[in-house]
Amino acid sequence: MKGKKIIALALALVLTLTAFPALAAPTRELQSIEINLTEGLRALIEIAAWSTVWDRYALHADSLVLEAGKAPNPGGAERAMYEAARRVSQTTFLSMEEANNLYGQLFTQGEWTVPDSSSPYFTVTGEGISLNDLSVAPGNYGGEGAYLYSASFNGMDAAVRCDLYDISWMAPAEGQASVEEAPEELVSWTYHMEASLRFAPETEFGWTLNSISLSPYYRDGNFGEWWEAENWELEYSVNLPGSFELTDETSDHWVFKNTEGDAVLTIEAKEDDLSYDQALAAFMQDNPGRKVTQERLYDAFTSLVDGEFIMVVTADEYPITYTITLTFPKDRQAEYAFYAEIIRNSFGVWGLSNG
Repeated sequence: MKGKKIIALALALVLTLTAFPALAAPTRELQSIEINLTEGLRALIEIAAWSTVWDRYALHADSLVLEAGKAPNPGGAERAMYEAARRVSQTTFLSMEEANNLYGQLFTQGEWTVPDSSSPYFTVTGEGISLNDLSVAPGNYGGEGAYLYSASFNGMDAAVRCDLYDISWMAPAEGQASVEEAPEELVSWTYHMEASLRFAPETEFGWTLNSISLSPYYRDGNFGEWWEAENWELEYSVNLPGSFELTDETSDHWVFKNTEGDAVLTIEAKEDDLSYDQALAAFMQDNPGRKVTQERLYDAFTSLVDGEFIMVVTADEYPITYTITLTFPKDRQAEYAFYAEIIRNSFGVWGLSNG
């Protein structure tokens, strides 16, 4: 096997010198959006994201920032209020009345309490609270944000799903570029965030926060560090996470494992004369009740369940059927479902039109 091929282009210096544009950062495919993505809603999601990843390295894998039906802990409330005041209201001082009001604009449950002298975010004065100058505050080195890709609504509450990211460059003078415009090697996807929002049209943001939860930190969230594996004998190529290494190689299958050893990608190539429909029928017979997504235009079908993604690539009158299987920890479902999209979109059989 050839050595790893870094698929990212050069960093900022080369970007300024070369006439070829850098690859834009890939994002997760949009799913069903059942609410209007207003400016206020996006601002509230950004506040939730900024406040929950304030000290990203201190978060645990099972970190639950705000439990449903409960008020936020004082520290979480202060972080969110600090971010809302600084980034949205663009103020460094809140009167007691303004602070009370701001809490109610952000959270469904609980009431604001005056922070004590140990608060890292505020200094209490006789007139109100002043925002402390935090030199390590997020956003000083390019940008952080939340890419919202799914939202369901039951008439009262919305369940929102996002991928959080960092952009490790300074924003241009005309303003911060969106994550879709930033070069992929400068974007790091960091967490999966789920938030429940209460519809509250009378509030500033139009919604308030019911709950927030975060996934473990993404292991391979910088797609600029992914690499391309090429199998010249079986005529396919695929992009893989940077932590994956080839651990087993035979004439008809390759096996890749991540550094931790708990995520495995297997690519099997079987010579047969099955048509697309025959291959699909055989898969359904072996996996009764499993949901399958057909992508006939690309000679493939896929299936994603907890802890496993399978993709089958086959075509009528083509002599080989390829089966790609990715297994991973169930507590990292959202993360590896994102990776599965990149693997699916990058897998190319050189004799077919699927790539």
